[in-house]
Order: sequence, then structure tokens, then C-alpha cells
Amino acid sequence: MKTKIILRLDEFTSFTSYYLESLWGKYFDIEWYDPSKTYDQSMTLFVVWWQNANDDYSKNLRDHGFKVVVDNLWEVSTGRTDYYWLENSNWCWYNESLWWRSIGYHKYQPNKQYSKLAFMPISRVSDTRNKIVSKLTPMLDNFIWSYRDKKLPNDIDSTDNQYYRFFNPEWYDDTYFSAVVETQQHGSCHWATEKTFKACAYHHPFLLIGQYHTLKKLKQLGFETYNNIFDESYDDIVDFDSRLNAVIKNIDNFNPVPYDSETQRRLQHNHDHFFDQAFVESRIVSEIIIPLLAYAKI
Repeated sequence: MKTKIILRLDEFTSFTSYYLESLWGKYFDIEWYDPSKTYDQSMTLFVVWWQNANDDYSKNLRDHGFKVVVDNLWEVSTGRTDYYWLENSNWCWYNESLWWRSIGYHKYQPNKQYSKLAFMPISRVSDTRNKIVSKLTPMLDNFIWSYRDKKLPNDIDSTDNQYYRFFNPEWYDDTYFSAVVETQQHGSCHWATEKTFKACAYHHPFLLIGQYHTLKKLKQLGFETYNNIFDESYDDIVDFDSRLNAVIKNIDNFNPVPYDSETQRRLQHNHDHFFDQAFVESRIVSEIIIPLLAYAKI
């Protein structure tokens, strides 16, 4: 008998994503919560979204002896409860890989035009990002970029549910590399987000304006970086302002020539590694599903 996972109607969790349905279904029977039904505490997990971890529904389940799993796969821990806290530092890779494959983005083959130097999309506003844009202002005429009122060409509307994951191949075909402005810029890297993985997926070299040792993290995950065309010593610089200056120096010194064979090899490796469905699913099983099954049996 499979472990049951009970979801609350109209609440988003990682278990409601259509592209993960077949994988979850191999190990769990997933049902919507029915208040008129009596649930067996044995082999039943109630999953709630992390923002609702302390609401009355979750507390009531816990008080009655049920196992409550808090889905925090999309976030960094902000306020733990005594529930099972479901999180994984590699989730952005695993989730985006299967999601983008389901909508055909893995089929992209570059048609390079090299009309601009770099691609730099920025959505959310912050003081640090204001500083980044200010320092890069002399270069931005040669970028495809977005920030505040500056929109990407041929983008979809920001109210569209797919906005943050929308892929326009022209952005990558028309530029040499991505200047990735990550979610966090201070401290050391514990995980990379979809902002970095877009470059891996879409055959693009990248410079990272994020936390130090983000390149180190990517290499630990099996991705390759681009020390053949960039000075990647910036990844070891702890101070953000100094690290940003080192990235800008890389942009200044970049030689805008078509990719050589070694760069092409690394691009293909990262694309293939990112979209390796069998590998990604095996990691989800070993790192997320098996621990959940063990918890259900406690």
C-alpha cells in the first residue's frame, strides 16, 4: 500500500505541479483533503505550503497526531516549526529541469547572431540591484537587459503565470553571455536559483553577480563553468563590492568572438546535464522521496 499524501484544496505545493505528477504517483497516493473523511494516521502525510505552516489547519492536524510536512522546497528557511520541514538546496535545478522539459524548452538549438554583448534580466528591485545597474550603466547600450521600467524585447506580460520562466531564444541567440544577477548577493552560496540555471539550460556562458562560491557550488553539482573565457577568481572574493568590480572587469576584458570548440563543448555539457531527466528524477527519489517515505513509517 502506498503512502497517502493529503493536500488542501486550492493550496499550491510542489505536489500539485503537473510535470511531477507521474513521479510522485509512483510512490504516493495523492488526494485532496476531505473534512468528512476519517484518515488513518499510519502511512498518511498532510502537506502544507510553508506560509501556512502555523495556521489553524496545520496546528489541528498536529494536535491530533497526524504527520504534517511543510513544503519549503522553493524557499530558504525563514521560520521553522516542529513539523517535517521539506527542503532541498538543489530543488531549483530539479524542478526547472522537469518543468522546462515538459514545455519543450529542452529542444532549443542556438542560432547565434551575436548582435549584443550580454543578457541581463532583473525583475525585483533592491538597493543592491540599484548599485549593480548603476555601475554597469556605461555598458548597458550593448546589453539586452531589464530592470524597473526597462523591459526585455518581445517579453510576455508580467501578470502572466509563466512570466518568470518565459524563454525567448532571441535573448540568448543575440548575446555572447549572461550576466546573471542572482537572488542573493551577500554571503556564501548554498544554492543557485533558476536565474543561473537558465544559462546552463540555454547554451549560454555566464558571469555571476551573486554570492561568492556560486561557481564552486555549480561545479559540485556537475556543471562546468567558463574559466576558458573569463577570469573566475571573482568567485573567491568575499566582499560583494570587490566581487562586483571583478565581474565588471571581466565584462570590460571580454573578447567578443564566436564560441570556440571548448566553449561549445561546455555549453553542450551543461545543457545535457541540466536536462538529464533520468538523473534528475533519481536525485529527487534519493534526496526527497525516500526520506519522506521513511518519515511516514515512523
